Amino acid sequence: MSDGVLSKDGHDSTPGHLHRLVLFSDAVFAIAITLLAIEIHPPHHWHGVADLFAQMGAKLTAYAVSFAVVGVCWFSHRRVFARLVRANGGLDFVNFVVLGLIALLPLATELLWESHGGQAVLVYVGLVTLIGLAMGLVWGYAAFVGKLTEPMLAGEAWFVLLRVALLPGLMCGLTLFSLVYPWGWALLAALVVGLNLMGRRLAAKSTQEAAA
Repeated sequence: MSDGVLSKDGHDSTPGHLHRLVLFSDAVFAIAITLLAIEIHPPHHWHGVADLFAQMGAKLTAYAVSFAVVGVCWFSHRRVFARLVRANGGLDFVNFVVLGLIALLPLATELLWESHGGQAVLVYVGLVTLIGLAMGLVWGYAAFVGKLTEPMLAGEAWFVLLRVALLPGLMCGLTLFSLVYPWGWALLAALVVGLNLMGRRLAAKSTQEAAA
């Protein structure tokens, strides 16, 4: 180890590096989810509760969708970082890409409620898809390049990559689809349950092989 900073394999071993990275990331998620509400302003003129909600329906729907999106992305981010045992500069960089995209969600949400055309939906879903792909980049770097994760089966590592990269965009697209076609909620539930069962099977297999 050189100067107490780099280990022999070149990894940053500064005490608390991973912990500080997680704290900083959580702060960005918290600020993004707070700005979603701050950007909502009541109408200047309204008559009764029914009229208020009628005028604010698009804003509140967009807020609810974005609140769920940030929650899913934070949950995915937490699960990824729970599998890491250390951090380095490369991880810092790819994680900042994720945070930069997360910080754009309040802007995309405002675009979603101000425009009723399909283009705004495409932009919004596109941003969420990019967030998922960036999250996949974080995991791909940590698991396959930087070797920053706990020991696991290759199959499990690839499953985590596909899940974190594709789930945000798929869930966002299906949620917006389901607001128009209610039967889409069944597809969303099937996706979540299927991925959860597959993840449990791979985790159990990994545990069995580790015990053997």
